[in-house]
Amino acid sequence: MTTRGRVDTEAAPRTERRALIAQAAVAVLAERGPRGFTHRAVDQATGLGAGAVNYHAPDRATLLSLALEEVFRRDLAVAAEYFALDRWDLDSVVDAIVGFVEAMCSDRHRARVVARHHLLGEGLVRPEIKAVFDGQLAAFVALVVEKMTEAGYPATTASAELFAMSVDGLLTRQVIVGLEPLPREELPRIATLIARRW
Repeated sequence: MTTRGRVDTEAAPRTERRALIAQAAVAVLAERGPRGFTHRAVDQATGLGAGAVNYHAPDRATLLSLALEEVFRRDLAVAAEYFALDRWDLDSVVDAIVGFVEAMCSDRHRARVVARHHLLGEGLVRPEIKAVFDGQLAAFVALVVEKMTEAGYPATTASAELFAMSVDGLLTRQVIVGLEPLPREELPRIATLIARRW
């Protein structure tokens, strides 16, 4: 989709401009950080020409909201794919955690992990961004509660919240923290520690 911050303009005729701008906003935020997150940079990343972004997102807050919507929508879809388990036993949960973390660390999804952490920083000073983060956590927690209950292992909201934060912590370790990601063979061991809390 991107090559160093530029969205593939071949997709523009087939994609709503708003969606294209949201994708570009995520790419720019991931690659340039909050300081480089400008309307001009997102304009360049879309390839739609000067002013296109301003029409759909006239201010920084709206542009951040577009990026946030894109991040959370796509992240929840990936989570639903990995955590829709028929059985909520130790091996299945460990496989789901490892699969989800590896998927989110792939080239296809990694930029969103980075962008989400920049957006989390914005949430510290922007209540409207924090509110969206709270809603995203609630959506993931609801997904975990639903899937665990379907698998015959009802979860409380508090325990599902702890699970969500633990998985997110592992994902953060792989993408944001440390000089190098943990080696592949370490992931099942850590995922087992998370899953055994149940």
